[in-house]
Amino acid sequence: MTPTPDLYSRSKIFVGGRWVPSVDGTEHKVENPASGEVLGSVVLAGVADVDAAVAAARASFDAGVWADRSPTERATVLRAAADYLEDLGDAAVDLLTRELGCPRWFAQRAHVPNPIRHLRYYAGLIEAEQTDEPRTDGTNHSLVVREPAGVVGAITPWNGPLSTPALKVAPALAAGCSVVLKPPPETPLTAYLLADALAAAGLPEGVLSIVPADREVGEHLVRQRDVDKIAFTGSTAAGRRIMALCAERIARVTLELGGKSAAIILDDADLEHFARSLVPMAMMVNGQACIAQTRVLVPRARHTEVGDALAAAFAALPVGDPFDPQTQIGPLVSERQRQRVEGYLSLAEQEGARVVGGGRPDHLGDGYYVCPALLTGVDTAMRVAQEEIFGPVVALIPYDDETEAVRIANNSIYGLSGSVWSADRDRALAVARRIRTGMVSLNGAPQAFGTPFGGYKQSGIGREMGPEGLTIYRELKSIALGANA
Repeated sequence: MTPTPDLYSRSKIFVGGRWVPSVDGTEHKVENPASGEVLGSVVLAGVADVDAAVAAARASFDAGVWADRSPTERATVLRAAADYLEDLGDAAVDLLTRELGCPRWFAQRAHVPNPIRHLRYYAGLIEAEQTDEPRTDGTNHSLVVREPAGVVGAITPWNGPLSTPALKVAPALAAGCSVVLKPPPETPLTAYLLADALAAAGLPEGVLSIVPADREVGEHLVRQRDVDKIAFTGSTAAGRRIMALCAERIARVTLELGGKSAAIILDDADLEHFARSLVPMAMMVNGQACIAQTRVLVPRARHTEVGDALAAAFAALPVGDPFDPQTQIGPLVSERQRQRVEGYLSLAEQEGARVVGGGRPDHLGDGYYVCPALLTGVDTAMRVAQEEIFGPVVALIPYDDETEAVRIANNSIYGLSGSVWSADRDRALAVARRIRTGMVSLNGAPQAFGTPFGGYKQSGIGREMGPEGLTIYRELKSIALGANA
């Protein structure tokens, strides 16, 4: 029986499917953002550690130890890993809550179940997928073959410490790739749950490495010539840098980047339903979500009405201990992130906007808390209307007609998510079709599982989730069979 690991103390790194001492890493204390106290410890990988991880991935892929396994064999491992995570139960939920600072109920409903679902989804998809497709023009015959992309370097952020790694590792492994995953220093403990799960599930040695590291070591991973594909989730600024580095060697790359999503309220919208439904769409993960609805576009005649409703809704959100079932807003992930958000609140006032709410809660002396804030009097040219704040902050922007609303929504370098609110579904759908964004919700409806996730413009390249999330870890090969095949 495999001994249960200490989830809060990882003195080794996971290279090629084995826990080994770091070659050139550094000890790192992981903080609990709700208190600022030390939660646990890991070793952040160094350049030599990444080199060893890439070498193991390259060797395993070239030897076919995983890529040559049948779809059924790969699916069996992915399902066993999902079972392992599910069996962890509260231990996984509590770890993630302490490390990220999100409300525990959200970790229990989304952050832990979703990765389990992704593993099982791609297990089923790979079993059902047709990897070889015959094609003919009537005379000549070819075989179109879908093959694994090779060695994948996956770089993930802290706001989805288990779900985002799973969205890369699950389809990449399903496709037959070998993977080097680099999670961030803020949430490495949760990411290591994937190492435990896949090792226990019987993933062959060499196929997976998980090496938490800082940005500089992550850049070293991107530069590695033996890495065939980079899959990155994070800021648009970092995405630009990664894309430039991949361009130097024409490495395959997919990017899931930032957002400044607009919620368009049409003049016939149910305001009570909107105010109630927008809260989770704007404040998930304490506002630290790329898909958060952070710009609310409202008819000028309803500006005051909507502003009052949102201000009241935000003020009523309990801010506090993530383990309190009543808490809706927990701490931001770090003091640096809190300073960033507070800096934007100061900037909003300097730009002429009014900040309703915000500030640090009086009843919480420790932890990296910021109260939800509504920005009113916002002009679309302001930086707070254009830049991703990544905290519990929403900007209210008036418009005069639908055409202007669509123009304001599209007046952004981003195009990740959005929503349209109206009593008339067909009218809302017509507006949704005009928004240049990868995902749109009508009246707060959730997306169906298995639909693509990703954005237009500087919100990224490529799509995750659904069949599209498997396709990005594939290469296509055409084999001419001859006229009489």
